[in-house]
Amino acid sequence: MNSLKTKITAIALGVSLLGIMANVAIGQLQNPYIPGVTPVGPTTVGGLVDVIRGVVRWVYIIFFIIAVLFILFAAFTYLTAGGEAEKVNKAKTQLIYAAVAIAVALLAVGFSAIIQAFLTNPTT
Repeated sequence: MNSLKTKITAIALGVSLLGIMANVAIGQLQNPYIPGVTPVGPTTVGGLVDVIRGVVRWVYIIFFIIAVLFILFAAFTYLTAGGEAEKVNKAKTQLIYAAVAIAVALLAVGFSAIIQAFLTNPTT
């Protein structure tokens, strides 16, 4: 179990570092003070928001794919338990964690929609 946490932490750290490096690279390519350099990527705040929305959309898609894989893994563990109480409990725990993760992700998407609706159409 500790090995799995280490792997997940390493993957998250790698993705974060990749994002930071990409951000620095885009920032250097968009320097308007360098003559002859055409800006790459978003040049307005709206364009930056669109890029962030696209990245968030892909993160959610990847997250849900991983969550479904964890549910399938929990089902496989349950089916191969052979009546062993320890394996059955492990599968139930994995299934509960996957369901909670999906619920939290759906709530996060829902909260952003609620906040956006509240900020764009305030009621008095």
